[in-house]
Amino acid sequence: MATFRLIAAPQSTVWLGVQATLRKAFSFPVFLGALLVAGVFACGRLNPPDPDTWWHIAVGEQILRDGIWPETDPYSFTVHGNAWMAYEWLGEVLLAAATRLGDLTGRTVLLIALSSTLFLLLYYYSYLRSGNVKAAFVACTLLLPAAALFFTLRPQLIGYIFLLITLICLERFRKGLQKSLWILPGVFLLWVNTHGSFVFGLLALGLYWVSGLVSFHWGGLVAERWTALQRRHLGLVFLLSVVALSLTPYGTRLAAYPLEMALFQSVNIASIREWQPLSPELLMGKLFVGLLLLFFLGHVLFRPTYRLEEMALLLFAVFSASVHRRFFILFILILAPVLAALLARRLPAYQSAKDRPVFNAVLVALICGGLVAFFPSRQSLEDVVARNYPQKAVEYLRQNPVGGRLLNEYGWGGYLIWSLGPNHKVFIDGRADIYDYGGVLSDYMSMTLLKPKTLSLLRKYGVQACLLQRDAPLGTLLAASPGWERVYADEVSALFVRRESQQEMWAGAAIAVPYAPFRPSGLPISP
Repeated sequence: MATFRLIAAPQSTVWLGVQATLRKAFSFPVFLGALLVAGVFACGRLNPPDPDTWWHIAVGEQILRDGIWPETDPYSFTVHGNAWMAYEWLGEVLLAAATRLGDLTGRTVLLIALSSTLFLLLYYYSYLRSGNVKAAFVACTLLLPAAALFFTLRPQLIGYIFLLITLICLERFRKGLQKSLWILPGVFLLWVNTHGSFVFGLLALGLYWVSGLVSFHWGGLVAERWTALQRRHLGLVFLLSVVALSLTPYGTRLAAYPLEMALFQSVNIASIREWQPLSPELLMGKLFVGLLLLFFLGHVLFRPTYRLEEMALLLFAVFSASVHRRFFILFILILAPVLAALLARRLPAYQSAKDRPVFNAVLVALICGGLVAFFPSRQSLEDVVARNYPQKAVEYLRQNPVGGRLLNEYGWGGYLIWSLGPNHKVFIDGRADIYDYGGVLSDYMSMTLLKPKTLSLLRKYGVQACLLQRDAPLGTLLAASPGWERVYADEVSALFVRRESQQEMWAGAAIAVPYAPFRPSGLPISP
């Protein structure tokens, strides 16, 4: 009997440990997280591919296939051979790997996985800041429709995941978990090779360090002084993170790229839609104004206090989103924990003693089953592509090659790179930086705006065919021009072919796009 008790006791302890683990795995907070994933799935399952997704995949595939990182442009005829680097190469490799595994389905799985990871991290970050899991869930749910506008398969989605990891580590450090910061140099090493948003992580680190240099309570704004050990810890992690930024295939040039873009890509910043200021005429602008009003209402009702670094990050996010609409997602990520802290004043806290893990487990299982049952079919994904990209026109071009140079829509360049392969050179695509440097972007904008030199610019580049949106103004001009003929059209696109003689066509193409051995920033091609 004694022997039996000696054996049974450890088994009982193990079983109690298993029970505790299962209770945590199927707790109410986990169920709320599963609901958020279901919401992300519903919002993003049939999102059309972003125009930049295609060329990102093509670049990643080239790196996987050749094992080298590009130094010059291989995809266009307008700036072919000019200096260019794959400044988001790690994210592009991930996108290409997902495409290899499952094509459209693989990319959709990756998109849902990344978007869900982003929101689960935001949910946890909001909980850390508010101390109330219900408030964190409600805040994230309120912001989900706005954030869904950014559920596109681009490396920037991974960049904002890294931003949330950084903010979570900083908040855990603030709460006394000192070891949390040591993962940040590794995060920045991955981040700089994935997306230029790493500058926001450095900003957050700097703001947390600076805000701890003073201690005050001024109205609703407070600051708490770091201890000397905490300041040294933060400073060392910041220094190691900066050092990690140089560990790239291109040396320090990836770390310098965001500054280069801000200073030297004026046409890109002024012309590309996502860099434009938020307008209240847009849905995104209306959501932005509505969320700001919600924040101010909460401030008036609850009169909360804000930490210095919290308010500095929020003001920076508001400014960034106002100036460039692509940073609206940054505003959402910074606002969520602030909103959760306001809601925590009215929502009751989670009580683990009242939890019902079996019921939660059943609901989580139903949610997982729903994700599988409603996952989009390959045909539905192909239909989304066909509605947004010139899929039928590409099939026509495969069967009826036009020969010569093809002008394409800016948003279709990446799709043509991916679908027609490396032998087809595009006029322009989403890599606006290299086209800005070569003067091609400004010429393209002149043609799409139908400036007086439009036809002469077509001759300058030796363009023999134009693949345009069906209702594009340039298409109307070409249809009325005697030297051009529309040879194909569908509900998405139209293809125009130049009917002048070869000698006449190339007579106007003597002006070549110059080769630029150095970038405007003075950075050489080689590291």
